[in-house]
Amino acid sequence: MPKEHESSPLKKRRSTRLKDREIAASKASAAFQTNSSSGSRAKRRRISDGTAVMNNDRGCDEESSSTSKPPTPSGSDRRRLKRITVAELERREKRLLLKEQDLKDRLSELEERIQSLSKQEDQTSLMMSQLGERESQTILRQLEEHFTCALCYEILAAPYSLNPAHCGHTFCGLCILKWFFSRLHRVCGLWHESVDCPICRSMLIPTPDLTPRLQITFPFVPNRVTASVVESLVEKLVQVPLSSQAKIKREESEETWVSQARKKRGRQCVEKKESSEGSEDEYEEKSDVLDIAAWREGGHMRAEWLKKDRDGKKEMAYILKYWSTMGSQDFIAVKQKLGV
Repeated sequence: MPKEHESSPLKKRRSTRLKDREIAASKASAAFQTNSSSGSRAKRRRISDGTAVMNNDRGCDEESSSTSKPPTPSGSDRRRLKRITVAELERREKRLLLKEQDLKDRLSELEERIQSLSKQEDQTSLMMSQLGERESQTILRQLEEHFTCALCYEILAAPYSLNPAHCGHTFCGLCILKWFFSRLHRVCGLWHESVDCPICRSMLIPTPDLTPRLQITFPFVPNRVTASVVESLVEKLVQVPLSSQAKIKREESEETWVSQARKKRGRQCVEKKESSEGSEDEYEEKSDVLDIAAWREGGHMRAEWLKKDRDGKKEMAYILKYWSTMGSQDFIAVKQKLGV
């Protein structure tokens, strides 16, 4: 029994020690938590105060920098500048030089393209002028071949046809009037001989001596179709542009030049045509250009044709208007006016 009483206080002591240790540990943890929470709050307060101070400092720095000196590079920028070596700068310089050379090459290519385009433009303009000149030559040949007066051998001006239906040949108005009034007797002012066509010798309607005459006895009829065609072709000669400096390039035939083998051997081009033929071609070409230029606006051929056309229409209109009442004296006056 006494032994049991001796062991119980030891046990109580151990239990109290453990409890005391647990209580002390709990108190320490609680104190640590309170200290940590208060420390975090203090840190937060310190950080907020620091940011406010930094913002104020930055505002002051910005104001001072705007008024005083520019900002100096930061530490990272300084480090980057220190890292660029001489070799790196040389490499960069080489790259820039290569880019510059590439741009120069491209510029030269563009200039060559521009030159080629300008040459093509000149060639096309030359071709257009040549086409216009050829068209003008074709029109002039058409006028000379199909619309030439048989009396004056020039382009028809104020074309009139003869009245008989089985004749119908067309002449210039002034030319046929001179032909008609050349058969008039200057003394009596009458036609004592028959008047016929200058080409086919068909008899015209005799002019009655007595007045008033019928309009059907007028020996001439205006050829309006021929007049409209001739006027349109003459106007085309004015409208088509002509380059006086442009020359038609004639293609060289196979008989003109020798083979390419001789060209490569001796570098000499031998013409087979004679020089006289070449000079004749050049003369014909120049004469064609001069003829076309004479039919342009202000040319002497065009001016003469316009005057002849205007005078022919005027004389024909006057005679047709007073045909029924004209007497011998009137016919003599017309004959003198025409100079036949």
